[in-house]
Amino acid sequence: MGNTRTKAALFGSGGLLRHAILPPRDGRALDGFLAGAAPAAIVMASVAAPDEAFQNDLARQAPLLEVRGETPVPFNVAVDRRSTLGADRLANAAGLHALFPGRRALAIDAGTCITYDVMDEHGTFLGGVISPGMSMRARAMHTYSARLPLVEPGASVPSPGRDTVGALAAGIVHGIRLEMAGMIADLTHEHPDPVVVLTGGDGLRFARALKSGIFADPLLTLRGLHAILLHHRVGGGPFLAPGWG
Repeated sequence: MGNTRTKAALFGSGGLLRHAILPPRDGRALDGFLAGAAPAAIVMASVAAPDEAFQNDLARQAPLLEVRGETPVPFNVAVDRRSTLGADRLANAAGLHALFPGRRALAIDAGTCITYDVMDEHGTFLGGVISPGMSMRARAMHTYSARLPLVEPGASVPSPGRDTVGALAAGIVHGIRLEMAGMIADLTHEHPDPVVVLTGGDGLRFARALKSGIFADPLLTLRGLHAILLHHRVGGGPFLAPGWG
């Protein structure tokens, strides 16, 4: 559950069955997505404001695991104060660990904020970087200036822009592109030959723009949550709802 939308995926014994983007905190939309399927367990992570009613709706359908920063995971987490770690970032690290065991890996999640999270080849999550995403940059320039309009960059943004709107759009899109390229270069220098995976709502856009053999996986966070759920079903954990099978 993000700040602007909810992403859901249904997994079976053979892997991913289907996925969808749903309106936030909408139980009826979730029922429609499940289409009669009866999940054996549910795992969720949220970076949005708490919604106890929606979580109760989930828990009524199946045993519920809510992933938090301090939730036990099948890899080492070398960050200070895990209680402040975003559940989405932990899930992205879990996705990297599940998909690329024994490899250095970097997850870039381009959503409301842009997060960069690093796994080393020994299976240790080393932490990362957080910066403003596209919409946040656009709103900041509009809000903290007297005359700059609020812009929403289109699919193709030339640089330089030929008017104020174009210049703002170019600053947002190409500023992020160059930031990502710089972050990848810096982290690659420290941790050579990493797998780089872009995810999040704007991930595919920048994966295309960077053109450097980067993977685009819009479901990385969901795959990571599934990996954490499987770990808890096998090994148990402190956040399991009563009735866990």
